[in-house]
Amino acid sequence: MKRNMLIVLIVSMVILAVSAGVTAQVSARAERLEARLREVYEGAVLSALRQMEDMQVALSKALLSSDHGAEAQYLNQVSSGAAQVQRSLSLLPLGHAATQNAVKFANQLTDYTAALLKRETLTETEAATLGTLISACADSASALAKAGQDVTGQAVTGKTPYYPTGNQASTAYDSAVAYPTLIYDGPFSDARESGTAKALSDRTVTQAEALQIARDFVGADRVTNAVAGPEMGGVIPCWGVIVHLPDVTLQAAVSKQGGKILWLAPDSADFSPQKNVEECRENALQFLESHGYEHMRPTYFQVYQGVAVISFAATQGETLLYPDLIKVQCRLDTAQVVGWEARNYLMNHTNRGLLTPRLTQEEARGRVSERLQINASRLCLIPTEAGEKLCYEFQGEYGGHTYLSYINANNGRQEDLLKVVEGASGLEAV
Repeated sequence: MKRNMLIVLIVSMVILAVSAGVTAQVSARAERLEARLREVYEGAVLSALRQMEDMQVALSKALLSSDHGAEAQYLNQVSSGAAQVQRSLSLLPLGHAATQNAVKFANQLTDYTAALLKRETLTETEAATLGTLISACADSASALAKAGQDVTGQAVTGKTPYYPTGNQASTAYDSAVAYPTLIYDGPFSDARESGTAKALSDRTVTQAEALQIARDFVGADRVTNAVAGPEMGGVIPCWGVIVHLPDVTLQAAVSKQGGKILWLAPDSADFSPQKNVEECRENALQFLESHGYEHMRPTYFQVYQGVAVISFAATQGETLLYPDLIKVQCRLDTAQVVGWEARNYLMNHTNRGLLTPRLTQEEARGRVSERLQINASRLCLIPTEAGEKLCYEFQGEYGGHTYLSYINANNGRQEDLLKVVEGASGLEAV
């Protein structure tokens, strides 16, 4: 009898242990599934926010465009973005007020842009409506961003949170919040990177020569040691060089053809800010000239993590050559150069011959939207899918934002329209 009771007790303990193990496994699996679900839902919200940000830019471009074809293109981008917002948010339950409003807004935007695409030109009323939609898009994105955690939490748990009624309901998630924005680092910073490099000589350099080139480029008096790094392929094959300074190590790439520095980057950039951007810009310009890069003009700059990154474009006469860009990185404690990126310059720089516009600046200005309050202009060469185009660049303001309109200097067509986005890094025009 006692033996039977002992057997029953042992069996019961085994069952309890197995049950506890199964319960733990089920619980762990449920936690993993919940984590995966949360990732999917958070991804859906972030995707919708990115699309809504892109839609704001496309709406403003459609409003300011002086070319009907480009205007239609921007409206199509808005329509496509609105459809993507709907697809992203369809993964989420629509019980949340912010989600409902975002989907409703996307639906309305799709219908309205479809109607505008049938028009030859925008009326003043339609233009005013577009201006309102830009603000509405920003408000909708802010509401969705603020409610993001609630939305994903509701999606994972299946629970619907309580929302106040009346006027409180409409303002529960309408306060402005910070969410990731695109940091704009100057027009045409991603110019041509395919084909044959135009600014490289036929000379072939050895790895030993690359070491000396890197030392001389950084400044032999600054370098404590330089050793070979890994080779690099790509359109411009390079020797890798590791350059040691007293307080920082730099990675460099020296082109095997021509022996030019393709890029240079510090392994850390936590420099205590003691110099201003103007000092860094002057030092960068002197550095360029001392290395044979003359007739360069600063365009835009960005400041982050103890360094100032300043973009320079080559010039030919009074014409700014946007395809020929070099980015110089200066440390903010000494203003010395510790970074360099010259891919665009090496790929594109050459003499363009005569750059004579058929239109005057005033004639080209007449092709810019009247809604854009112009405050600066200049002649420039820009890269396009069809090749380089000579344009007048008109910088102006609309709705508190800066835009750059590029009018073809020969036929008066609008070649491009860009919006300058200034982020926390303090990007500005110079």
